[in-house]
Amino acid sequence: MPCTSILQKTCALPERAVRALARDVLWHLLPLLVAAPVQAGWDANFFNPKAAKDDVVLPMPCGGAMVFRKVVIPAQGPLDDYPIAVGGGDEDAAYIEHTRPSHIAGGFSTKDGRYYLMGKYEVTGLQYAALMDGQCPKPSMGLRLPRTGVNWYEAVDFTNRYNLWLRSAAMARIPMEDGMPGFVRLPTGDEWEFAARGGLAVSPSDFQDRVFPMPDGIGRYVWFAGSTSANGKPQPVGLKSPNPLGLYDILGNAEEIVLEPFRLNKLDRLHGGAGGFTVRGGSFLTAQSAMRTAYRQEALYYDGPGLRHGKATGFRLVVSTPALTSLNRIQKIRQAWGDLGTMQPQQHQAPASGMGAEALQNPVAEIQALAKAAADPNMKKRLASLGDVLRANLQARDEQRDRAARSALRLGAYLCNDLQNDVAYLDQRHQVYQSLCPVDRKTATACKELEKQITRGEQARSTTSTYYADTIIGTAQNYTEDVLQQQYKVLRQEVMSRGLGSIADFAVVYIRHVHGYASNGRVNRQVWQDECRAGK
Repeated sequence: MPCTSILQKTCALPERAVRALARDVLWHLLPLLVAAPVQAGWDANFFNPKAAKDDVVLPMPCGGAMVFRKVVIPAQGPLDDYPIAVGGGDEDAAYIEHTRPSHIAGGFSTKDGRYYLMGKYEVTGLQYAALMDGQCPKPSMGLRLPRTGVNWYEAVDFTNRYNLWLRSAAMARIPMEDGMPGFVRLPTGDEWEFAARGGLAVSPSDFQDRVFPMPDGIGRYVWFAGSTSANGKPQPVGLKSPNPLGLYDILGNAEEIVLEPFRLNKLDRLHGGAGGFTVRGGSFLTAQSAMRTAYRQEALYYDGPGLRHGKATGFRLVVSTPALTSLNRIQKIRQAWGDLGTMQPQQHQAPASGMGAEALQNPVAEIQALAKAAADPNMKKRLASLGDVLRANLQARDEQRDRAARSALRLGAYLCNDLQNDVAYLDQRHQVYQSLCPVDRKTATACKELEKQITRGEQARSTTSTYYADTIIGTAQNYTEDVLQQQYKVLRQEVMSRGLGSIADFAVVYIRHVHGYASNGRVNRQVWQDECRAGK
């Protein structure tokens, strides 16, 4: 039979190769085919029923959209990340969820830190169909339910198709970092948990609680099992109140798939063996008593001959970026890597002097020099390994120092704020006393009570002033101004995210007082009190 293919070059290929080429062409055209049906844009009620001014909206096929929220991380350098504790204290689930240390960082950068974008809602049936069904569904409240019964492979397939569609139909809408477009994917377990707990929008103690702050009771925030809540069925997204980052249904409704495979817990780390995929947050089938942000369970990829589809399993997306975005970024990362675990002179109070001073100032560089000078190859390797171990220990020490310095700044800022409040209270009590208690009335009951209040206020102010001075001395002895300034940037991002910008202002005052004491060694309680009173 003569060849009539429009692509004449394919006529010389075997039939199997032609079929493979056709599948490949169809796959790359898929985003355009999905987008082909023409339809008016969705009403916002179907993709963003609780709109907020700082939402980030990305388009979807069929006139649709998906909404994301910024999750801010106080990290700026290319290798900076933020220490967190994940997991929980439920003993029955300790082999899965025991509290362990971790670190997190965002891919997108701003002048104040880094961030990633987290889906504001769980992916709905409407959004899923718009990408996966090849035709535009008619929006309805039934399709505002989270898409459940999803397997990890199908969720990853969804993210791939969404990325292809965005790149072909809405490239200009994709957030950029260092000139490179981002991409959607499933969240990592730590990204999911950091956002679920409330991120920087909650205090450190609230972050470690079993659930994020729920002042109106769990029933206002979570769909769980039972006739008083979900009653065994998924519910439309966005009906409950959000968590402190503005994320809806992050606990309950659908359990949510994350990127990594499931691993058991070994106290301070995850176990080395990888199992099925991981789901987080509980669902409409989870008891109220079991709801917690540490909740994580294993789900099987397969069931019998095919994929396993959990009745309550859904997902939400994040938007992130590549780590290596440009040659310039790679150079900065290499520089930052070289600085890890090295002793920077400006970070230490008293430079060593005399014999061996250079080795004490930078033992890592000294070991590296010895390794280069060693003639024995085995000794070179041993010295190089020793240098790596020392760098890792120094890096861990520096990170611990930074956390402690940030805690000292936070305490100093709160004490400075307390001083302001104590002095304001005393001023107010004195004014009332002077107006109500002339000489002939000082024995009156009300005046005696005011005197007691003033005495208690003076005692409180004196205690706070002394504690504040003691804290300044300790901070000046333990940390250099360079370390404090670096940690101030992190602290500022933390408190600003919680709407506590005044604490950042008090931290500036505190750093100035620490620097003044470090410079002259003088304790200036009255000056410090007056400047805390003024807040500047």
